[in-house]
Amino acid sequence: MGGSESWTSTTREGVSGTSTVTAQARGADGGDCVTVDDVIIVNGEETIASKRMCRAQGGSGYAVV
Repeated sequence: MGGSESWTSTTREGVSGTSTVTAQARGADGGDCVTVDDVIIVNGEETIASKRMCRAQGGSGYAVV
C-alpha cells in the first residue's frame, strides 16, 4: 500500500522501529485517514502496534484517532 520509514528515537536509548502505511480511507468529514503498522524495537524486544491516523479535509497534519 504505502512506503515504510525506519526511525530511531532521539530521546530514548535502544528504541527504534519501522512504520508502514497499510491502508488508506476517507474519514467521516471527508478527510484522509491511514492505518499505520509500527514495528517497535526496545532493547532488542520487538512489538507490533497498529494505529489509525486522520487529517481534516484541507488539513496538513495527521492525528491519531
